Amino acid sequence: MRVTSYTTVRASGVALFVGLLGLSACGLINSDIAKVTFDLPPQRVSFDLASYHLPAGNTVPVPCGDGQVVADCCHPPAGLPTVDCNATPLLCLPNAQGTNVCTAEVTATQYTMVDLSNVDPRLMSAKSLANITINRISYTVDSNSLNTDLPPATIYLAPHGVTDPSDMNAKKFGTVPSIPAGTTPTGNVNLEPDAAATFSSFTRDLSMSFNLIVKATLDIPSGAPVPSGAVQITVTGKLQASP
Repeated sequence: MRVTSYTTVRASGVALFVGLLGLSACGLINSDIAKVTFDLPPQRVSFDLASYHLPAGNTVPVPCGDGQVVADCCHPPAGLPTVDCNATPLLCLPNAQGTNVCTAEVTATQYTMVDLSNVDPRLMSAKSLANITINRISYTVDSNSLNTDLPPATIYLAPHGVTDPSDMNAKKFGTVPSIPAGTTPTGNVNLEPDAAATFSSFTRDLSMSFNLIVKATLDIPSGAPVPSGAVQITVTGKLQASP
């Protein structure tokens, strides 16, 4: 009797297992039930060039390079104003007319804190997200009064407390395409090939926030109008996670 009972139960278990496989194959059981699709909370950054105390109007063009009075923009001849290239790098670059002129390089950096702890209760039940699929990361320019194009802006992810994109712990995540002066476009961020792995590395503990850093570098040729105005950008997206 025991053998018969055991055999019957075992046979029933096998039948149930086979039946479940059949249901799954028919699509009646969702194999993605453990996956969670969620939106990246909107991350807003803004660049206001007024905070960089740039001079107003046009500057005087300063030709540079071999054969010019100023061969090295950071070390002008005696009698000309000295410059601090540690504070504002000066490069000898071609302007719009193809003439090499001393060009100021201004780097604008902003960051925002990303907190996923309250995005979706299903995420917190997983405690960590080991597998991330990024459906898309997008950007929207909310306002733009810049009088010059904003060059491509690089997005980094970094641990909480890290705000400098050059820090070794900051990881490049993607790039916002160049934004023409005065325009308010929307579009997709151009992601790095390892963007999903980078995101996963910062979500192993969902109780820990991390930083999203945006960096843009503007070249200001001498003799050209000095950039002014401000731009605000919102970064968001849709992701899929599984524990």
